[in-house]
Amino acid sequence: MKNLSLPPLASVFEQMPGCWGCKDTHSCFVYVNSEFSMLVGASSPDALIGKKGTELSTSLSAFADAFQQQDTQVMETKRSMRILNVHPYPDGHWRAHVFTKVPWYDDEGNVRGVLLHGQAINNNAILEVGQWLCKAIEHETAIPPHKKDHPDCPSLTPRESEVLFLHLYGKKPQLIAQILGLSVKTIENHFANLRVKLGASSKTELADKALEYGVGSRIPDSLLKQQMALVISE
Repeated sequence: MKNLSLPPLASVFEQMPGCWGCKDTHSCFVYVNSEFSMLVGASSPDALIGKKGTELSTSLSAFADAFQQQDTQVMETKRSMRILNVHPYPDGHWRAHVFTKVPWYDDEGNVRGVLLHGQAINNNAILEVGQWLCKAIEHETAIPPHKKDHPDCPSLTPRESEVLFLHLYGKKPQLIAQILGLSVKTIENHFANLRVKLGASSKTELADKALEYGVGSRIPDSLLKQQMALVISE
């Protein structure tokens, strides 16, 4: 059998789907693949090497401090982080991605930066597949077969969909209010309406009811036009 040499790591990243890259301890790009460079409007991957978030397009550079704070936290805690990013890009289109950042170690085990991977999503994508599958398995025996499909799925308003979506990521009413530019009281009113519509006795039960009805896991269209870099898990 013919021996095949392993391809360089950069070649592997180029062949894998999604945006890939790494930054040094100062949050300067050390490597990005072609998909990432095209996303941010760079002429080539090499054009980003040595640059920081402040040198990206205007819409992205506005979040440069948040990006660097995320990098710093990942390096200091040595824990991964997932971020929901929604931004307008240089080609004029709004896009949503879930970026995962993990510590980047050298051969001696020292943190030398951050590795990142971005997966594009859209308003039809289910983001928390793992979360939903775990809940489905956990409640498989608790949910009677005739209740798993609801022909009369409750109709949610756009604002209720936003609140439910953010709630499913574990966001508290105070942060949801800040993200949506509303008062906490208004958010609590939306929660009250959601509990009634989904038949949930508490905010905790809302996630289970949303799974039963198959609602809440899609990105509302309105959130695809609101720029954000929202940490969804650490």
